[in-house]
Amino acid sequence: RQQFSFPSIFIYGHTSSGKTYVMQTLLNTLQLPHVFVNCVEYFTSRLLLEEILLQLQSSSTETEQTSHVPCDNVNDFVRLFKQAVVSRGLQDQTLYIVSNFILMSSFLPVKREAEQLREMEANILPAFLRLQELTDSNVTVVLLSEIVWELFRPNVGCFDPLTLYFPDYSIGHLQKILSRNHPPEYTADFYAAYINILLGVFYMVCRDLKELRHLVRGASLELLFWFEVYLPTNERDTRKLWKNIEPHLKKAMQTVYLREIS
Repeated sequence: RQQFSFPSIFIYGHTSSGKTYVMQTLLNTLQLPHVFVNCVEYFTSRLLLEEILLQLQSSSTETEQTSHVPCDNVNDFVRLFKQAVVSRGLQDQTLYIVSNFILMSSFLPVKREAEQLREMEANILPAFLRLQELTDSNVTVVLLSEIVWELFRPNVGCFDPLTLYFPDYSIGHLQKILSRNHPPEYTADFYAAYINILLGVFYMVCRDLKELRHLVRGASLELLFWFEVYLPTNERDTRKLWKNIEPHLKKAMQTVYLREIS
């Protein structure tokens, strides 16, 4: 904890590839001092900087919320940040600031979003990348994104972060994850076979774990119905089961992200 870490780390990968979960688990398990901020919620530079200071000033043992400290610009943030580090006694420890910094406009086209980010928040990203230098503190900024770093790299004044890529889950990984919580009505082997059938239909059009989990939960009701009607004695007759649920699954594939499955 006393050694200096890399000033900034950029972690990117598609949605539901485990970026946020891995970071939260790692920091909480190792009990490292950290701040987690969501840029979808804190969508302006002032809200973002003030939320970081608020979490940093709040001790883990305190139950009352820390008083609000206004922060209008990066200069105020650097000054208040250094004071908060000293007050928390973190001068000799690495402090991690984790933010889905570039997810705030994932609904817009990629290139348009990158341009808007540079125009609207021109000094925020370079300041975060050089925060260790600006504050003379042992701090590492971790940025989580679904988009590659090259689309957001500022033209000047930029310190390139250490880049890490989270690949998509393979079909084998998804099968293991989705098979963990099988309903008590079925055996683990039969439910795993059902997951394989489901992934065989949806894997090519959707690899989002959250969406697939929603589909599995919704389609499980359909599976239970066909199981009770057609498979009262032999749950391994998956071919007959597939014949009856295939139309429902392929219909759901057309609206996989619209949450229209029963």
